[in-house]
Amino acid sequence: MKKMILFVALMLCISSCSSTSDSVLTGKSIVGKWQLVKMSGGITGKTIMPTVISEIVISKTDVKIYESGTLIATEHYRLATKKSISGGEKQMLVYTSGSPSQWYVLEGNKLLLNDECYDCYQKEYINMKL
Repeated sequence: MKKMILFVALMLCISSCSSTSDSVLTGKSIVGKWQLVKMSGGITGKTIMPTVISEIVISKTDVKIYESGTLIATEHYRLATKKSISGGEKQMLVYTSGSPSQWYVLEGNKLLLNDECYDCYQKEYINMKL
């Protein structure tokens, strides 16, 4: 009986261990089409409303950025848990191009992308059905 309890405790310990340097998200997905509704932050801390239709399409490996329906950039990324400059560890999009990582929050049909740099922006998107 003692061996069985020890075995179960050991299995629980092993299964609860994980690496925080490259954890892939589970649960809610950021994959989809998102339209920018506002940006806030920067040096002035102002809220900026987009003057053109800005959208991103996030797949499992890429973020495609569109302005007025025209593709302007494609960024390859991976999801990882990293230490944030805003404190704590956060799930982030880590871009292979070297662009600053972005941590994110999903709130219903909203996606908040936060640039991982000082005096940068938080971008708020709403989900657009593909």
